[in-house]
Amino acid sequence: MRFYGGRLRTVLYSRLVFGRWDINVDPDARVNGTEYMEIGRHFRAGRGLWLEAIDQYGEGGTAQRFTPRLVIGDNVSLSEYVHIGCVHHIEIGNDVLMGSKIYITDHNHGVYRGAHPDSPDVPPTQRPLTEGESIIIEDNVWIGEFCTILPGVTIGYGSIIGSHTTVTHDIPPKSIAVGSPAKVIKQWDEEKGAWVAAGHR
Repeated sequence: MRFYGGRLRTVLYSRLVFGRWDINVDPDARVNGTEYMEIGRHFRAGRGLWLEAIDQYGEGGTAQRFTPRLVIGDNVSLSEYVHIGCVHHIEIGNDVLMGSKIYITDHNHGVYRGAHPDSPDVPPTQRPLTEGESIIIEDNVWIGEFCTILPGVTIGYGSIIGSHTTVTHDIPPKSIAVGSPAKVIKQWDEEKGAWVAAGHR
């Protein structure tokens, strides 16, 4: 009975938040900014989901305002405690699978490169959010547990991101990447029908 009660709560919560019956999200999720989200068919997410499309940061005349766009394709499945934060544009393709405890963000608290970085004397919560960078995760991507996907990257079709990986740059299609920062270690060889070491195709 407990199983069926939990299942009913999940269905009703998903209907209440997203207005749909084909979405399956645990009731303890934190979902903000659904008006900026486009979610495909059969979206599933485990406990602890934090899905946010942020249209304002700060208060009063100094508040930053954004028009985020968070797109999730069909048949996307997220495990537990996935956090996706969007102020500009994050797009997740069809048939994407994610493990647990993954963080995906298209912004940072403050700028730390270039001619005008933010000072460490300013509290992090008072530093402006960066904006203008996108994240694209193409179809058939698998992202392992404890991964971080940072602003301005594309993960190509069919790629695999190993657990505990930090993605700071583009990953080509049909690649396996691991490490922090991510490094491509294997790529799919169409002729051989096998994964081969990067640079040995």
